[in-house]
Amino acid sequence: MATTLNLHGVSYIYEGAPEPLFDGVEASLPQGWTALLGDNGCGKTTLARIVCGALTPTRGAVNPSPSTLVAAYCEQECAHEPANLDELRDDWSPEAIALRDTLGIGDDWPYRFATLSGGERKRLQVACALHGAPDLLVLDEPTNHVDAGTRDAIAAAMRAYRGIGVLVSHDVELIDATCTQCLMFVRRHMGGRNRTVLERYAGGYTKAHRTRELRCAETDDELKAAQRKRRALESARDGRRAMMDAAAARKHGGHLIDRHDHDARNTHKWNEKQADKASAAAYRALGSRLEAARREAEAIETDAKRYDGDILVDITPSARRQIAHAESGILRFDGAAPDDGCVAVCELTVDGARWHTQAIDGMGAVTQGGRGIRVPHLSVGPRDHIGIDGANGTGKSTLVRALLKSVDDMVPTLTIGQIPDADAHARLLARLHGLGADDKAHVLSMLAQLNDDPDRLMRGEEPSPGQAQKLALCCGLLSGPQLIVLDEPTNHLDLHSKQALARFLRGYPGALVVVSHERWFLDEACGAGM
Repeated sequence: MATTLNLHGVSYIYEGAPEPLFDGVEASLPQGWTALLGDNGCGKTTLARIVCGALTPTRGAVNPSPSTLVAAYCEQECAHEPANLDELRDDWSPEAIALRDTLGIGDDWPYRFATLSGGERKRLQVACALHGAPDLLVLDEPTNHVDAGTRDAIAAAMRAYRGIGVLVSHDVELIDATCTQCLMFVRRHMGGRNRTVLERYAGGYTKAHRTRELRCAETDDELKAAQRKRRALESARDGRRAMMDAAAARKHGGHLIDRHDHDARNTHKWNEKQADKASAAAYRALGSRLEAARREAEAIETDAKRYDGDILVDITPSARRQIAHAESGILRFDGAAPDDGCVAVCELTVDGARWHTQAIDGMGAVTQGGRGIRVPHLSVGPRDHIGIDGANGTGKSTLVRALLKSVDDMVPTLTIGQIPDADAHARLLARLHGLGADDKAHVLSMLAQLNDDPDRLMRGEEPSPGQAQKLALCCGLLSGPQLIVLDEPTNHLDLHSKQALARFLRGYPGALVVVSHERWFLDEACGAGM
């Protein structure tokens, strides 16, 4: 089995695109885990698919060829059953049992994939990817949908893997726990244009990020020094120009010499001629040095500018005292009305605007009758920001469905779920291109504030899952929703996009219900200390 995979001059350009998504990528992927990082839409998934042989690069090569290896790719979305689900289900070897135990997979899960929560589906998907111990494995956002305990379980399973692993993720804790190097796609600015480059850093995310910040600070200092040098030369050249102008004025003053004093007039002419030559030579030398200084400054690459402004929306909160509600009792996981056979295996605790779901001790083995979550009376006001967290499978999605069912049809509502349907991306692009000029400009402006590149979408490129998530929000905001419901909105988003989204949600004037496993995000979007 190969212990290192090498990328030589790898480039990829989508059909009809004016420039490559990335160009001339050089990288080595050793045994163990390498994190592949970057903003949404920068090409992480494309490069990952090239690495495992699912895509052919436009230029360049991968050595050894992925076709000579047993390669597996675990995609971001978990809407469909993994291709080798039956193999895992029927394998009761000690290794397969250990893998199930590590990831906490129930024996019945392979038989009811469609009824599993997003986090449960993701665990089963990761288990199928690890099953069979492939030579080369790509995990694309494996901790989307999952809680902290499941993240730890996935990290443990990853550490037991002995092949070449590529992790596409924005999960800092997972990267720190598993990866020995980070490859970062970054947008760099040089000579008036931006380009995407791949930078390598040793260690997990925390170490890599610290190293990169130091490198960027050194580059900024280098650029500032080059700019100071250029300004000093510009000042010296302007001073020399002034001296030349003064010399010219003195030269014209030669008529003050007695016209019969030929020796004085000849001396004056000779001195001025020499001064002209010296000044012109000095001026030309300064011009050459200034041009060299300008080229030096333009050759220094710096990070491309990010947009850190606010998303502006004209939304008036509802005049209703209550936007959504749920009566106290048991909400069935299958969505049916409660009956005498329904058993509460989970419960909801409410602490102000923070709602937490959890399993009830001793109820995990209940298999007869309906299963559900016990809730107190719940009410969402027109300006309330509610953050919901809890372990996978404890009823968060069930709770959200119940709240949405209670919302009056007259209340404008924007709902974005955690698992989009197969045609969602195509519909979003069609909606974007069908907007009027003003609405389209507003959507593109909002996308830019969420750390995205609107030009790529306008060129018709297929949006990444993270871009699609942001596009769904921006298009939905055009309708002026008085209630926004987001189920795991940070799935697929890069770190800068998460921060920008949290900042917007905190200032959103209407009612907000957010489900997330990222506590910092709920604190920022719904208010800390809840």
